[in-house]
Amino acid sequence: MGRERLFADKKEIIDASIELLSENGYESFSTRKLARRLSISPMTLYNYFSSRNEIIEAAIEAAYERVFEEFYNDLSSYLEKESFCPLCGFMEIGKKLLLFSREKPKIYALVFIMNIMPYREQPSVQRLFGITLSKVRARLTAEEISQDLQNHIYLFMLLVLALVQNVYNGNSSYDIRAFEANLRIAYNQLLKPFEKYFSFA
Repeated sequence: MGRERLFADKKEIIDASIELLSENGYESFSTRKLARRLSISPMTLYNYFSSRNEIIEAAIEAAYERVFEEFYNDLSSYLEKESFCPLCGFMEIGKKLLLFSREKPKIYALVFIMNIMPYREQPSVQRLFGITLSKVRARLTAEEISQDLQNHIYLFMLLVLALVQNVYNGNSSYDIRAFEANLRIAYNQLLKPFEKYFSFA
């Protein structure tokens, strides 16, 4: 039986949960394994969370937030400064995802590869990725093409994720020039035609 101890907040529990989920996936995640990692009894966890699912949801949300925070500072110039077309921010997302997949592979796997679709539907998780799209829409000069643009952004991001995952899985050598060339092809085909609907210097 693990020793009893108190945590100042939920962060240490969430950090350990992210590690476990990254290593084993959410299907085999258990409060018993988490408690063992934290050197506490399983019942101690219920002082902070009401259920296994609540712990998983908190860990997934925290992982998304960390990814988003990693990217947002670099994206803000594209999304908020009128001297840049906001669509170019999606090119930057692609580059950052590749770098992130190599620097923090476990968190990348948790957020972008593992089967966590039930948790991706959580409103708080949706909000994090909706921020970028809302910033783009705010700069759009023709509201009637908003849905068409959103569809093209969705397709572009699917291609980006596929390109990054291909490198992550070892199916392609890590060649940043080749990756960026493929990224540019996808952008030119799917998003560049929409640049005329934005005002930028």
